Amino acid sequence: MFPSWGKVLQEELSGRQAFRYADRIAQFHRIQASTGYREAAEAVVNLLKRDGVEAELVSYLAEAGSRFLAHRTFQEWHCNHAELWIEGEERKRIARFEEEEISVVQRSVATPPGGVEAELVVVDQAEDPKSYEGLNLNGKIALVRGNQFLIHDLAVVKHGAIGLVFDNLNEYPPIRTRLDMPDAIQYTSFWWQGDEQKAFGFAVSPRVGDELRTRCERETVRLSAIVDAELYDGHYENIEFFIEGKQQEEILLVSHLCHPYPGGQDNASGPGTLMETMRTLQRLINEGKLPQPDLGIRFLLMPEMTGTYAYFAQHPERKDTTIAALNLDMVGADQTKGGGPLCIEQPPMATPTFVDRFAYNLLLQVSQNTSNLTGTFKYSTTHFLRTRFSGGSDHYIIADPTIGIPCPMLIQWPDKHYHTTEDSTNNLDPNMMKTVALTTAFYAYGLANGSEQNWSLLLNNDTATRYTDLQQALTSIFKNTHLSKNWEETFEFYCDYERSALESYRQYANIRKFTSLQKQVDRAQELLGEQIKILQQHAHVTEALVTKTETKVVNLQSEFTEKVYKRTYEGPFDLTFELERLPVEDRLQWYGFKKQANPPAGYEVFLQYWIDGTRSVKEVLALVHKESGAYDFEYAQNYLQLCERLGLISLREES
Repeated sequence: MFPSWGKVLQEELSGRQAFRYADRIAQFHRIQASTGYREAAEAVVNLLKRDGVEAELVSYLAEAGSRFLAHRTFQEWHCNHAELWIEGEERKRIARFEEEEISVVQRSVATPPGGVEAELVVVDQAEDPKSYEGLNLNGKIALVRGNQFLIHDLAVVKHGAIGLVFDNLNEYPPIRTRLDMPDAIQYTSFWWQGDEQKAFGFAVSPRVGDELRTRCERETVRLSAIVDAELYDGHYENIEFFIEGKQQEEILLVSHLCHPYPGGQDNASGPGTLMETMRTLQRLINEGKLPQPDLGIRFLLMPEMTGTYAYFAQHPERKDTTIAALNLDMVGADQTKGGGPLCIEQPPMATPTFVDRFAYNLLLQVSQNTSNLTGTFKYSTTHFLRTRFSGGSDHYIIADPTIGIPCPMLIQWPDKHYHTTEDSTNNLDPNMMKTVALTTAFYAYGLANGSEQNWSLLLNNDTATRYTDLQQALTSIFKNTHLSKNWEETFEFYCDYERSALESYRQYANIRKFTSLQKQVDRAQELLGEQIKILQQHAHVTEALVTKTETKVVNLQSEFTEKVYKRTYEGPFDLTFELERLPVEDRLQWYGFKKQANPPAGYEVFLQYWIDGTRSVKEVLALVHKESGAYDFEYAQNYLQLCERLGLISLREES
């Protein structure tokens, strides 16, 4: 794709080196705002310096009660020691922080210096308030499974438990079930935001959890627990490195450095891969094998979410000069050992762009490692695909319309060992890491310094792929009973996105001063228009063939639907970290309502993205429906009203 300099990248970049970086990172317990994370960050800076990369460690204050944009900050945490024992004639230790850091619920607060001893009470269906009826938890320890925030409010705040033991293991079939990993311990964390009532907790494996549940059925089980830990005002650390360009505009590459030990795939793999990308580009530029790029290339390693919010809070001016970004999260797993498909996740449709297709086309070429017997068709043994936006990592901040930087994500999902003690670097694959590092390097340097001829060819190839995407959109529309009734309107939404995505080439061409590419965009738009006409004809035929289904008409004629909201802060907010400001009964009421409503994952984020201070609630709901296929007026109304109560959104003032 970039023949003039692609070969030197291929020769220099090392998957083994990326693995070695990741293996070093994985030796640290890297909880956000902790001494372990800081030690890891300092080690990364020293490794990079050894290899010719002068990265900078940037520190931010970690305290309760402040914000980085929409994100509430929290205090630093340090654990010196923690243990959990089953008491009795056959005394048995079931958790110790120094053996398995994940065996302690992160950010647990300290017990009295001598520890505590208490009866263990099993709470089945611990997220259901009715499960606590008839139970006496006061002064006892509860064995639970489920959402730690909700269970803490129920078991500790409302019913007086002094501590919690979780035997969670989230299932991601067909990759992972509880039966697949009976001895894995799942990472669990409290996220204290202020003066809320705090507690300690431990995490055990499914096998140990089942053993405890069985023992509690036949006898009284007593546990002794000790936690020596503290919360205090401290610091978060970001690592930045910048390859200067000839212009002020730049490309941003990010990967979060945090997560508990061992955290091999999540996420030592991302920073390890990005470090090798830094080293490779910097060395080749220093040696004159690659010219200085027109646009700058910035690298950011940070605590997930927190560090990205902090970065843009400190550098708001960079929102306008950063033309594209890429997020690496969980990108090095061996696909024969539980690593999932390598996904290129596109940004949300509220931030139209061409860069996700660019990244995918790079991966198509970089990953080719075999062919048919005659050599007439080359292909990859790596399982990868391009997916729709789902969020869950730092790209969901960067691509938020209030930040406005198009940012795809590279991620392997699902992953068998995700967030457990079994996520070691033994499951990583240097070849996968090289594939991702090459894709990342081509992405960054291609955007920063690809020639106009290169980009004219890329645009030409891209234009042809839009037909297939729109055809897939039509198929999805006709599969959705509600959307298919007004398929023309929904299809136009997708067509408008594709037009805007193509138009983003013009913006890029203006920045790079590519006059021929600007003119080529006009022709690409014409070709897209011709494709759309063909698909519309096809859709009319499909409409006649689709079985008509009666659907319930939703009446949106209400005062609420005409309200126009604006967001208070830049960047998306997570309601989970805002609820502490409500009375406990209000929190529990919300949790209960949400569980019953069961909104699709990401529904709240889509609502936020389309709120812009000009659209009515009715318009926002319609846009979310078209993008996600989901529609829930009752949930949206309750959610937005709660956000308004918490000051996260407000009604637009009439002029």
